[in-house]
Order: sequence, then structure tokens, then C-alpha cells
Amino acid sequence: MAYRDTLKALAAETEAQVLAAYASYLAGRMNEDAFVAILAAYIAAGNVKAYALADLSLAMSLSVELGTPVAALGVSPPADDADRLTKAAHTLLAVDELATGRVGRLARSEPLESAARAYSAAMKESPHVAGWVRNVSGGACQLCTWWWREGQVWPADHEMPTHKGCTCTPEPVTA
Repeated sequence: MAYRDTLKALAAETEAQVLAAYASYLAGRMNEDAFVAILAAYIAAGNVKAYALADLSLAMSLSVELGTPVAALGVSPPADDADRLTKAAHTLLAVDELATGRVGRLARSEPLESAARAYSAAMKESPHVAGWVRNVSGGACQLCTWWWREGQVWPADHEMPTHKGCTCTPEPVTA
């Protein structure tokens, strides 16, 4: 399974877990504090997996490109990730007309954004990466197509811009 497919599956799995917890919350089977804790835990776990996936994917891509093993760099989510997600959950629950879509969108988008941040951080740290090209998803939106700029090579320290739900990935250009 390709990196993007694995990343999409991770985002879908995280969304499904959080939506199941949200359904239990709506049905009265758990209180707000329990739901907030579960939402933050599920998404934080998805984010950790996304960081590891991005780090390993870059190492594999570089190993194939260079023809020699390249170790993963060990990038990891910020230490305050769980606190940030807890705050996000409380913010969602404060909305009078909370829609299931918002909860699902948060759960699906977080691992995608985490993977993009991790890949960018790992490329910036890697001595093997000179830059990157945006690898756009099939059926890319107008914004992603514009960011692609017909295959422009961006410097390794330039973080790849994304939007909510973006599944574009950077493709490293070796030094």
C-alpha cells in the first residue's frame, strides 16, 4: 500500500473511532468529560501514527532514491498535542448546533495535517534532501493545483502548505 493510501486509511480509522465515541456521547452513554478525553486520545494516537508513517515514508523514499539505507529521523508531535486536542474538543462541544460532520472533519484532518508537518520537519532535518515537489492527489482542488505550480521544486526548509482534508504529499528531491 502506498504512503498516501496508508495515510488516508489512518485518517478514516481515526474518524470512525471518534464518530463511534461521539454517537455514544449523543446517546447518553458517556458524559462530556469522557467524550473529550476519548476524542483527544484517539486523535492524538492517530497523530503519533501519522508522524511515524511520514518519517518512515521519507526514509524509505530516500533509501530507494539513493540506493543505500537511510534511517528515519524520529520526528514526533509537539508535547502539547493532547492539550491542544482537548481544547479543540471543548470548543466543538460549546457550539449549540454541533454537527457530526465537524467532529468527523477534525478526526480525519488531524492525522493528515500531522503527517504533512512531520514530512516537512523530517525533510528539513535530512542532509539528503535538497527540496521537494508537491505530489498532488488525484482530482486535486484548485488550491493544491496552484500550490503545485507545475512541479516547482521548493527548498527543503519550506513547509508544504495544506488545507483541511488535503491528501497531497511532498516528494523529496535529493541533494
